[in-house]
Amino acid sequence: MYAPNLFTYVAMYGFLVYAVYLFSKYPLRSAIVTVVITGWIFLPQAKLAIPHIPYHTRTNAISMAVLLGVVWKEPNVFKKFRFSWVDIPMACWCFAPLFSSITNDLGVYDGLNGIEFQTVDYGIPYLIGRLYFGTYKALDELAIGMVIGAVVLLPLVLIELKISPQLHTKVYGWYPHDFIQSMRDGAYRPSVFMSHGLELAIWNAAAAFAGWQLFLRKVIPKKLPLLGIPTMISLTILTIALALSHSTGALALFLIAMLVFQIVAIFRSKLPLIIILIVPLLYMSLRGTGAWSGENLLKISIQLSGSEERGRSLKARLDNEKILVEKACVRLPFGWGPYQRSFVTDSFGNYISVPDGRWVVVLGENGLFGLASFSAFMLLPALLYFIKCPIKEFASRDFASSSTFALCLCMTMIDNMFNAMSNPVLIFAAGGLLTFVLSPKSKSLTRQDENAQISEFVLIPGTRTI
Repeated sequence: MYAPNLFTYVAMYGFLVYAVYLFSKYPLRSAIVTVVITGWIFLPQAKLAIPHIPYHTRTNAISMAVLLGVVWKEPNVFKKFRFSWVDIPMACWCFAPLFSSITNDLGVYDGLNGIEFQTVDYGIPYLIGRLYFGTYKALDELAIGMVIGAVVLLPLVLIELKISPQLHTKVYGWYPHDFIQSMRDGAYRPSVFMSHGLELAIWNAAAAFAGWQLFLRKVIPKKLPLLGIPTMISLTILTIALALSHSTGALALFLIAMLVFQIVAIFRSKLPLIIILIVPLLYMSLRGTGAWSGENLLKISIQLSGSEERGRSLKARLDNEKILVEKACVRLPFGWGPYQRSFVTDSFGNYISVPDGRWVVVLGENGLFGLASFSAFMLLPALLYFIKCPIKEFASRDFASSSTFALCLCMTMIDNMFNAMSNPVLIFAAGGLLTFVLSPKSKSLTRQDENAQISEFVLIPGTRTI
């Protein structure tokens, strides 16, 4: 039950003051990373009801805080942006709610409201990424920030592994979803301040993957920046916590990403990268057309996990996915629009479908147009990067962060086949990767060619990292 306490409102509104302070005292890009990471790991799962202002959720709060800080510090920053063909998918995704609302007779106002929130949640982070995170140095800072954020949160993860997910309730007054979902195989699945244990697990998986790749290639020193603790020990504990979090999917994605990275590094072949990129597209195509039932995937899942409970969970997802796709196909071009109109109900109006995968949610709400736009803005940066990045440099120190983010985008799309968990860092990274691959210097640029080494990174004010 949503029952926020006073601290919920203090955190949400105070976050803007906190952001302004950071932007006023520290380098712009450092402030951006700090605001994004701290907001994502500590803000509540709030649902503020502010009419006509896109400041309802923590994702809204992060984007608006970053936008406020950037515009305040560089008022003419957006004049630097040059629209390119690679920005078309994001533009289409931001406008998708308008087409859905109009075609469902919900009105232009409703559609404009949808554009507003879609732009805040996705368009702003993407645009900031395009403007500020298109270099080696910038992507390093973003990746290091994600790693540090995961390690900072790690003690709270370990606490919840022991006592059960209690921190969001104790700090903010309520638990963001059904508590029964935190139970798995007789143990607890931590969530801390995330919307779900799965969201925390996929965050930790991305951070652990990035951390190991950057550590092995000496982008991160032996002692973790800012925290001053051994990086290898931190990453080892983070990986163990991920394994203990009872999220088989997130752990599997972490292991697959590690394996793919090493195969590419050793054999210098782009084939594994193309396969990873194609998997989610193939899955959505086969499931969306009904050409594949998914029964063999269910059998493999049960065999690998050895858990009937996980098998039942996957079967329920596949069954719900089937009826949701059938309803989505009724209004395939632009979907059913918002307000859960794409859900399936019985004759009494009760919901009998529970959407899990983001892809089927997007298909139901925004149709094929929305799904194509969403998939393109997530996967196009990875595709262009895989094409342009010299294979011999893929696993090099200079390319470690960009290669890591490209793989993370693909892995997130694979996770979106079954879940709908977010990671705002990847939206910034998607924009940054596109700027990086569009740069004529991206093939030959080395870290020494940039104006300076990795700049001052600030997660906690007053600390210099490298």
